[in-house]
Amino acid sequence: MRGEAKRFGAWSGAAVSAAALLLAALALEGCAQSGSAPAGGETATQSLRVQPTPAQPAPPTPAVESPLPPPEGFVNDSANVIDDVAESLLEARLRSLKQRAKIEIGVATVETTGGQSISDYSLAVARGWGVGPPAGEEGGGLLLLIAVKDHQWRIQVSRGLEADLPDDVVADIGRTMTPSLREGRYGPGVTKCVDGLIRRLAERRGFSMKDETIILEGVPKAKPKA
Repeated sequence: MRGEAKRFGAWSGAAVSAAALLLAALALEGCAQSGSAPAGGETATQSLRVQPTPAQPAPPTPAVESPLPPPEGFVNDSANVIDDVAESLLEARLRSLKQRAKIEIGVATVETTGGQSISDYSLAVARGWGVGPPAGEEGGGLLLLIAVKDHQWRIQVSRGLEADLPDDVVADIGRTMTPSLREGRYGPGVTKCVDGLIRRLAERRGFSMKDETIILEGVPKAKPKA
């Protein structure tokens, strides 16, 4: 399956209103005629003063609408391709990751993006769901989205994690799940990718998740979902 890594940041919109300039002629005081010099030796002249109009408040930032319903957890398997065992383990591990390191990883599967580029689609989901902490707070967020029938995947990385997860690293980690996805084994594939992302973040941020490593070995294998 083809895949990519991309970044998303805290989105904001601001409308900048141009202030109109109002020119007002100031009346001359006194009865001196043009060109005459009033007392004090100063020449009477006509002056113009520029007065800006009051600044207009910026309109509120519009919300980004996600093409998917609001998430019910960290793993949202709309395409129904991740087996129950893997989904439960992933959910528990990602919840612990957020509590320990304030890093939020979302996983989403869809059958298709409906002709929309997976880049735009996954970015809209990440922003619409509000993956990761608000701008200015520590931590970060990322979204792994898989479009099953389109044979594509995408990892959107927030600005807060871009130093720890550069594009080439994210792409390499994402490609580790490709063999499993081709075999229809989405649970192990997604798990391998998520574990790789967490391992990289743990090394860079100095936290440990070793005691909660997802281990699927020894767990009865679920039948692959087409």
